Amino acid sequence: MAVDERTFALGAVRILLTGLYVLVILLCVQADDNWDKDENPIPTSEVNAVLGGSAQLPCDIEPETRGDGVYMVLWFRNNSVKPIYSIDVRGRSFHEARNWSDNVVQPRARFVTSQKPAVLVLERIQLDDEGIYRCRVDFKKSPTRNCQVNLTVIHPPHQLRMYDSSGQQIDSVVGPYQVGEEFVVSCEVRGGKPPPLITWFVNGKQVEGRVEKNEQFNIVSKYKVQQLRREHLNTTYKCLATNTKLVEPLEKTVLLNVYLKPLNVTILSKPAILESEKTYNLTCQVAGSHPRPKVIWLEGNSAFTNGRVKETGNATVVYSTLKFSPIPEDHSKQVKCRGENPLLTDAFMEDSFHLNVVFPPKVDLEIGNTLNAQNIKEEDDVYFECKVRANPQHHRITWHHNGHVLIQNSAAGIVISSQNLVLQKINRDNGGNYTCLASNDRGETSSAVVPLRVQFAPVCKTKEVTVIGASLDESVRIRCEVEADPSEVDFIWEFNNSGENFELGPAKVDGNNGTTSEFIYTPMSERDYGALTCSGRNIIGKQKIPCVYQVIPAVKPSPLNNCTIKASLNQSSEILEIECVPGYDGGLKQEFRLEAWEAGTRILRVNTTSISPELPLFRISIVDLLPATHFYLIAYAVNAKGRSEVSLLEDIILRDSAKQTESGVSFVPLVLLLIGSLMTLGITVLSVMLMMYRRRGTTSPVHVEPYMKQPIISPPDSRNNSMLDVTHGDHTYFVEYTLKQVGDYGLNQPDIIQSPQDQEKVKREPQLFLPVRPDTLFAPYDLHKQGLQTNKCSLNPFSTKSWEPISFKADRNLMKEIIIANSIPGPESCV
Repeated sequence: MAVDERTFALGAVRILLTGLYVLVILLCVQADDNWDKDENPIPTSEVNAVLGGSAQLPCDIEPETRGDGVYMVLWFRNNSVKPIYSIDVRGRSFHEARNWSDNVVQPRARFVTSQKPAVLVLERIQLDDEGIYRCRVDFKKSPTRNCQVNLTVIHPPHQLRMYDSSGQQIDSVVGPYQVGEEFVVSCEVRGGKPPPLITWFVNGKQVEGRVEKNEQFNIVSKYKVQQLRREHLNTTYKCLATNTKLVEPLEKTVLLNVYLKPLNVTILSKPAILESEKTYNLTCQVAGSHPRPKVIWLEGNSAFTNGRVKETGNATVVYSTLKFSPIPEDHSKQVKCRGENPLLTDAFMEDSFHLNVVFPPKVDLEIGNTLNAQNIKEEDDVYFECKVRANPQHHRITWHHNGHVLIQNSAAGIVISSQNLVLQKINRDNGGNYTCLASNDRGETSSAVVPLRVQFAPVCKTKEVTVIGASLDESVRIRCEVEADPSEVDFIWEFNNSGENFELGPAKVDGNNGTTSEFIYTPMSERDYGALTCSGRNIIGKQKIPCVYQVIPAVKPSPLNNCTIKASLNQSSEILEIECVPGYDGGLKQEFRLEAWEAGTRILRVNTTSISPELPLFRISIVDLLPATHFYLIAYAVNAKGRSEVSLLEDIILRDSAKQTESGVSFVPLVLLLIGSLMTLGITVLSVMLMMYRRRGTTSPVHVEPYMKQPIISPPDSRNNSMLDVTHGDHTYFVEYTLKQVGDYGLNQPDIIQSPQDQEKVKREPQLFLPVRPDTLFAPYDLHKQGLQTNKCSLNPFSTKSWEPISFKADRNLMKEIIIANSIPGPESCV
């Protein structure tokens, strides 16, 4: 406790000593200032500044001895001992000096040291800134230096006006006056400190005026001419006022004119009929005015703006020609030509006539003035008024709704009168854009579109029931969207299953759109699966039919099944097309994917998504697979719950037909050499093979020559084995596959025949690679299908037709369609 008291006492002593030290320093500074005032008179300089401008207050900060420097600069105003501005250079350079200013000069003051002597710049000078300013400079070594600046604020005159003898303010021209009249012009100057001096100049020569009024901030001087003569025409009179050379003086110059009004104004040609948009010239003659009159074309009492004016003539007679194209709005308007002396009051004459403009109808469509267009709802009655202005008079009006012609239909609530359309007990289908079209002998015109807003109670944006998949304890966001006008809708959510129906808690409404409501629903048990309904209400009423959302358990999607491969032709290359049958989507939106892997290296060659969001349909370009020829495909479905089991299409082999043909040609002679001694046996074996070939029908692919540019697909070997021929450039590739049972679903999935891996094991009859006649291309296959007709199972839509010879050139596309239809294996349609 004693130690704490001692520490407290020591701290108090330190604070007391610090305060005494500061007080001593202040007293020394004050004494030094008083000594400077008494012993050394401070030099004073005069500075003038204009109100609103800037002032530069000089202060010499250069030290007297070399090696010395400024310690601090202080600015004081009048007799104040508190500085208004300070620059602290202690321990730093001038560029890093601390600047401080009080609240009065803070936003307007800055100290500039780049010029000699340094100056304190005050911006936006005010009248209160006037006074004595003292600058005190403290050096590191030299004695303190003081200097004073007497700032005088000059207020220039702010207004100069000139008046004629009647007291009318003059802008630029005074008059008109007539010869012999007395002319008096006055100059009034307001503001100024000190009072400004007024000087008169006539045609640039200084003359004496007479001061009539001399009050503070208001001085009036006049200049008089006893009798005007003709030579006074266009004489300039200038009044100049100034009280400082720091700003430009105020001055104003007026021009004196003596005018005679025109004697006559005549429009030389007045057309009886004017056609709309056709160009006409109207000429007006003005005479007897001096000096040259001003000719004005008027539309009633306003300036005529629909044309161009060209003037000719001399000082005595002026011709003004108006070139214009009348518009429908000009009909019945009065056109005037006015000749005037512009500086004489009412010193003008004019001539006029009325325009008779013929034009197609001008149509304006308006909704009934007794209706509030923003408060129309279903079951209300609405009427439109079609206002037509035409010359000659219109003879027909046609009404349109959203571009469709409306006709009289009382049963539907459509009533049409002469220029009115009445809609009785409207519904929201009556909303939209309305126009009316009027016709006369000059043409027909449609009105601008008038939109009709029909307010209605909410209705579902989608009428179908939406199925939503969700797992137990999984929260799903259900969005309910309705159409309504007004769009400020309150929503009610309800749940309904086979055992109960109740209202749910408040939904989270999407703030960006009043017609949308979101509800986060979490099924906790099997009883929570059922139908959610959403109903909206606005100021018009409650939704009649709610939006329904069926919540069902969500799982992974089922595998794809019945996948088939076929070939098709793209614009640039041949492609393989894989089509599958989608399984159950698991109650969620699913997408379909296909991957192509190279069999040997297990390199992913293709990863693609179905070209259709609804069906698993994939397309792979042959170019993307080459140069690999042995690969397998994986197809599967994906939803938010995960990926289905894959459907595997393996051991797919692309073989070049040209190389196979060469292999077949070289293999047959080798066999013939080996069995040369057994010729008879070889002939017998060949005969047996030919018989087997005829029995099997199309057991091998039929080769088509390269001049067939479309992809050619061979018929299947049997119901289980299939082979596709895909032509790419000068090569034909064979894709072989079969259908087998895969997985637990027992579905037929495509699989590739276990084909030999080397060329020598592929045995094909050489004659099968020779060109064949199109009319016999499918004969064996047709016979095979006819044997199946007894089961009443149509394997192909073409199988019921009798085959006729096909023209290779004329029916090339038809042949292609038949080949593809007969060769592509699909889902089993019968057993």
